[in-house]
Amino acid sequence: MATKPIVTGTHMSIAEFLDLPDTEEQNKMELDDGELYIMPRARILHQFLMSQLFLLIANHINGFAEPPASVHIDPVTIFSREPRYVLVPDLVVILSGRPNMVVGGYLEGIPDIVVEVLSTDRNRDLVRKRQIYADAGVAEYWIFDPRNDTALLLELRDGDYVSRGMLTPSDALTTPLLPGLAIPLDDVFHHRQRPTDA
Repeated sequence: MATKPIVTGTHMSIAEFLDLPDTEEQNKMELDDGELYIMPRARILHQFLMSQLFLLIANHINGFAEPPASVHIDPVTIFSREPRYVLVPDLVVILSGRPNMVVGGYLEGIPDIVVEVLSTDRNRDLVRKRQIYADAGVAEYWIFDPRNDTALLLELRDGDYVSRGMLTPSDALTTPLLPGLAIPLDDVFHHRQRPTDA
C-alpha cells in the first residue's frame, strides 16, 4: 500500500503530526489550525542569525546564579490542542517560575517571548504568525529582518500587538521581561562572520 504524500494543507491530529517521520530531508513543519504547513528550507544566513541571538540571550540568562528564564532554539511547541496549533518558532524564551512546559520531549504551553527571523515566507511571520501568537497570549514577539537589518519588537496589549520599536544595528535590544538584557544589534547584524545571503 502506497504511503500518502505529506503535503502542505493535509489535515491531521496533533498525535499524527508528532508521529510524522523525522528525517534530515524534510523541511520544518507546523500544524496550523489542524492543517500541515511545510516551511521552505532555512538559509545559512537565517540559521546564523538565529544562532547568534540564541548565544547572546543564553549568555545573559546563564550569568545569573539562578537563571531567570530558559531559551530554546527551533522548539516544537504545542500552543493549543483545540484548535490544533503546533508551531516551531526560531527561538522561544520561557521565564522561570512557570510550570514545566516540557511534555513528551516537546514544549506545551505559551512562551513568554517568541523570536522569528524572516526568510523566504516573510508573510507567514509578519501576518499569520503574528495573529496566532497574539491570540495565544505570547507577551512579546520579536521579528528580525536580515533583508533590512532591523528588529521589530512587539508587545501584547489588550489582545493585540503594539510596536515597542523598530531597532537598527545602532540600537540595543532590551525587554522588561529580562532585566539587564541589552543585546547590541550590531553584534547580530554586522557580525564579522555573517555569511552572505547569496
